[in-house]
Formats: sequence, C-alpha cells, structure tokens
Amino acid sequence: MAMEITSNYSNYAANYVDTVKKPDSKASAEVKVNTSVNSKDKVQAYYEKLCKKFPNITFNTSSGLMSGNENKVVLNLSSQCLEKMANDPKFAKKVEFNLIGVVQGQNNMFAQAKADNAVIHGVTAVMDTDGNVSVTCGGMTRTSGTKQSSFVMGTEKKQKERLEKKREERKVLEEKAVKKRTERKAEEESAAERRAERKEQMEKLTEGTYKVSATGTDVKSVTQNIVAAVSGTSSSTGGSFDIKA
Repeated sequence: MAMEITSNYSNYAANYVDTVKKPDSKASAEVKVNTSVNSKDKVQAYYEKLCKKFPNITFNTSSGLMSGNENKVVLNLSSQCLEKMANDPKFAKKVEFNLIGVVQGQNNMFAQAKADNAVIHGVTAVMDTDGNVSVTCGGMTRTSGTKQSSFVMGTEKKQKERLEKKREERKVLEEKAVKKRTERKAEEESAAERRAERKEQMEKLTEGTYKVSATGTDVKSVTQNIVAAVSGTSSSTGGSFDIKA
C-alpha cells in the first residue's frame, strides 16, 4: 500500500529528558537498581503518548496479530520498534512521519475496492523493528455489480487487441498462401496444356507419313523451317513451309 505522508513532529524525547531529575552521586546505586523499571516506564509512557497522537490507529504490541477493517485501522507494532522509538528521538520522528499516512492509505484502499465492486475481507498491517510497514488482505470478493476494475478492463482490452492483431496477421499469411497456390496451379495447368499439345503432335506423326516441304535462303534456314513444321512451333523469319499429308 503506497502512502504519501507529511509530519509536524516535535522532539518529545528532549522534553522528556529535561523533566527527568539527574541523580547525585549518593543516589547512583539506587538508579542502577531501578534502570530496568525506568526503561519499561519510559516505553509505556511513550506508547501512551503515541496512542494519543494517533487516536485513529489501534496499536497492537502483543505477540498475536490483529486485523483491521473498513472502520478500524489496526497496526501491529513490533515491541522492539516501540522500544527504539521510545529511546531514539530521530528514529521515532521518522516512524511517526510514516504513520501519518496509514489511515488515509487504508481508507483509499477500501474506497478503490468499493468503486470496483469488490469487498476486502480484513487488513493486517505490520510494522517491523526498523519501522517498515507491510500490509496484507485477508481476501477479496467481487460483488454482483456490472462495473469492472479499471485494471481488469485494461488487461482485457490489451488481450483483445493482441488477439485481433494475431488474427489479422494470420489472415494476411493465408491470403499470400492462397495466391501462391493459385499461381502454382495456373503454371501447372499451362505446363499440362503444353504437354498435351506436344503429345497430340507426336500422335499425328505416328499415325501416318507426312511430306514436309520448306524453303529458305540457305540450308540452315530450310532445316529450321522443317523442324518448326514438325514440332508445331513458329517458323524462323524469312522462311515458309507447307505440310502435306
């Protein structure tokens, strides 16, 4: 969950330190004895201050995780993170800065889901030791509305466009293939016609004896005219011939 956040944090720790009475040398032993107690009190005091500063967030510091919903923002806060915040003003300032956007971020998430006719079933937000927040949804279901998610609609549109493009490409390839087959068929038919003509001419030659006469300016042209007459091709320029059965 992305959050845009701003902060007007003030240095609570400095004010807290100023209010603590420094022990004199005679009371040093007593201070050492009460160090752990004072540390717990400091964390508890900061925790109470944090809850007051962010009344719209329920901070859970127990070992078990709590889930929030549309009307309740719950943040599972690491006890180590809470202790660091209580003892490190700079770290606390950074974390509190991030906390400002938690409520609005969750509200936006539920609002977007509702706009897309979807229902989110529980949200679990966890802040780790370093103050990083991770959010998971317990589940999401679609309602009976007809409105679809803009993301889903965009995805479906892209898929349709890709399918249409593939169909067009396939159509062009098929048209080219048909054209090639037509051209090849025409060539085969033409070749078959030529073979049939040659066969017919050969059959005529074998049916009887033909007398072929040809004229020309020289032996070469006469020979060419005779060959042309027998094969059925055009005679060479300058010659003529007659075929008599």
